[in-house]
Amino acid sequence: LDIELDNYILLSPDVLPLDEKNKEKLEKVIGDDPLSLVEYWSIDPNYDGEIFRSKWQEYRENNDDLRIKKSAKIIIPKIDKKFKVCIKAVDVFGFESATVKEIN
Repeated sequence: LDIELDNYILLSPDVLPLDEKNKEKLEKVIGDDPLSLVEYWSIDPNYDGEIFRSKWQEYRENNDDLRIKKSAKIIIPKIDKKFKVCIKAVDVFGFESATVKEIN
């Protein structure tokens, strides 16, 4: 199973307690490289629709670029039916988001 993040949307940038200068910087980051806001992301490759069971995780490390890997390759058993994959992300502000994809 190959998964790649292609975008991140900060849902409520207006609620962040930032001064005008830092809001402008944040808007630039959102426009130029929104995935740089992701602190951590994880995958449940067999999501049941209720409980998220993380089987793979990626998080920032204390290195120079402070970036996460944007793709993952997970080996899963062959399944002859539809299944759901859930991807959760937590950004640098602590906001959590998730998306679910059905795989045929």
